[in-house]
Amino acid sequence: MNIINLNNVEFGYGKLKVLKNIDLTVEEGQFLSIIGPNGAGKSTLLKLINNIYENYDGEISIYGRDVRSYKRKELARIVSFVPQDTFLDFEFSIEELVFMGRYPFQKRFQNDQKYDYDISYRAMALTNTLEIKDRLVTQISGGERQRALIAKALAQDPKIILLDEPTSHLDINHQIEVLELLKELNKKQNLTIISVLHDLNLASRYSDKLVLLKDGQILKSGNVGEVLTASNIENAYNMRAIVELNKFTNSLFITPIEPKKRDKNASLPSIHLIAGGGSGQIIMSRLLKEGIDLSVGVLNVGDSDWQLAKSLKIEMVEEKPFSAIKEETSNRNLNLMKTKDIVVIAQVPIGHGNLLNLEMALTAINEGKKVVYLNEDSEKNIDYTNGTATKIMNDLISKGMIVFNSIDKLMDYIENYKSK
Repeated sequence: MNIINLNNVEFGYGKLKVLKNIDLTVEEGQFLSIIGPNGAGKSTLLKLINNIYENYDGEISIYGRDVRSYKRKELARIVSFVPQDTFLDFEFSIEELVFMGRYPFQKRFQNDQKYDYDISYRAMALTNTLEIKDRLVTQISGGERQRALIAKALAQDPKIILLDEPTSHLDINHQIEVLELLKELNKKQNLTIISVLHDLNLASRYSDKLVLLKDGQILKSGNVGEVLTASNIENAYNMRAIVELNKFTNSLFITPIEPKKRDKNASLPSIHLIAGGGSGQIIMSRLLKEGIDLSVGVLNVGDSDWQLAKSLKIEMVEEKPFSAIKEETSNRNLNLMKTKDIVVIAQVPIGHGNLLNLEMALTAINEGKKVVYLNEDSEKNIDYTNGTATKIMNDLISKGMIVFNSIDKLMDYIENYKSK
C-alpha cells in the first residue's frame, strides 16, 4: 500500500531550483533511504514530505490526503521528524525532551497521563537514554543528543519517521545500534522509515529501497541492487568504486577507488573569485591544485580568505580592515575581473560593506563575462542587505549566471570550458 506520493514536485529558493520533477512513492512499512552528494537536495526533500516548506509545485500526499491540508498537530500524530542539526540550547532534561513527543496527543492544559509516561519511558529504553534521563540536553554529547531526539520522535508513536542523517554524530558502534533499532521497529511495528544517509554501505545494509539524487533530480530509485551500481555511483559522486557483496552482512559493499581523472593537458580558463569570511578557502585550494590562473577580491585585510590568498601568493584586491569597499578599490577589482575568463561567486555573506562585489559581478555579466555561483547550502541565508543582495542575485540568474551546488560540478564546468 502506497502511503506517501510525490507527483512532479519542484521546489526552489527564489529563482534557484533545488528539486525538479520529483516523482516518488513510499510503501507502508518500507525502509527508504535518500542518498546523493552534498547539495543534491536530500534534506530539502525530507522537509517537503514533513510539510516544513509549503511553497512547492506539484503534489505531495500522505495517506491519500494533500500534506498541506493537515494541521500541524494532526500531521505530528502520523509523522515524526529527527533533524540533522541536534544543537539545543534550552536546559530541559532528557526526560522532559522525550515527553515533548507526546504533545500532539494532549489537549490544552492536560497533564501527562500514564500512557504518555509508559510510551516515553519505552522510547528512552529502546534508545539507551533511560540512564541519562535526568541530565540536561546542554550537558550531553552529540551522540547522546541524537539518541534523545530519536527517543522523542518514537514517543510520538508515529506511523512514519523521517530522519535527516541520524548517524552523523555517532561513533560506528552507535551508528549500527541506532540503525538496528530502526530496522527492528520497521519490521516488528511496520514503522515506515525515510532516512537521509551519507554512508552508502549503511544505506545498502538497512534499506529496502534507495532514492539517489543528483542536481535536485532523481537519478535512480529502486531496490539496493538497482541503485548502487558502479556507473550510478560514478555518475552521482564523480567517484570510481567497486561494488561487491559483503558475505558477512549479505549486503552490497562499496569501496571507493579514486575520483574520475581530469584532463590536465589542456589549458584551463582563468578565474576571478568573489569570496570572504572563509567561504573561498576550499575553492582557492582546489583551483590552485589544478594550476588555474586565479585572482580574488575585494577582500578586507585580516579576513580569513585574505590570509589564505596572501599566503598562497594569489593576485588580490584588498580593502582596509572592517571597511566598506571604496569606489577606487571597486574599479581596480573590476579591471582585474575583466582580465579573467570566469567570475566565480562563493557563498559569502553579503552586507552593505561588500555589496559592491555583487554589483561588479553584475557589471561583468552585462559585458559578456561568464559568472558562476557556487551554492553548496541552498538553505543558508547570505543576504544581510534587506533584500538588495537577493535582487542582484536574481538579476544575475536572469542574465545567465550558472549555479552549481558542489565544487565538483564547478570543476567539471571548468574542465569542459576549453571547448566553449
